[in-house]
Amino acid sequence: MFLDTWGWASHDAAPMWVPQVQTIAVPCGRYFDAVRADADIAVGAHKILGPGCGPVLANSDTRAWFFLLEPGAMEPGSWRVRGSRLLRPGTLIAIPPAFITNGRDVRWVALPGRGTTCPHDLRDALDGRTPPSPVPRQRSRRAALPLR
Repeated sequence: MFLDTWGWASHDAAPMWVPQVQTIAVPCGRYFDAVRADADIAVGAHKILGPGCGPVLANSDTRAWFFLLEPGAMEPGSWRVRGSRLLRPGTLIAIPPAFITNGRDVRWVALPGRGTTCPHDLRDALDGRTPPSPVPRQRSRRAALPLR
């Protein structure tokens, strides 16, 4: 069993800040940072990110989605993406229990436990650009020859 920076004990367990029974308000900055995006662009960004997307919350009533990032992943004031904003530390986010994945209130679009979204990839996806896929690193079976 491993323990990552968000407090997961395994990929199936929710972090300690995800309630088990009812929705609670959790401040940004301690367990996560959050980017709030208009639903119209967030849906497309979520599709672009695919399995590389970390936890995402949606609220149909306010038409807002929240992409949760690791705390400190972005410098305050460095987020400039149309239709979205990086929320300030201390901003309260409604966090529902992990079993709430549909409905009109706040719900999980992507559950916690699969890792986090890279903020740079999120920025590209919100701008409609597909983030570059990581170049696989290949190991050479031969030792490098010394330079002369």
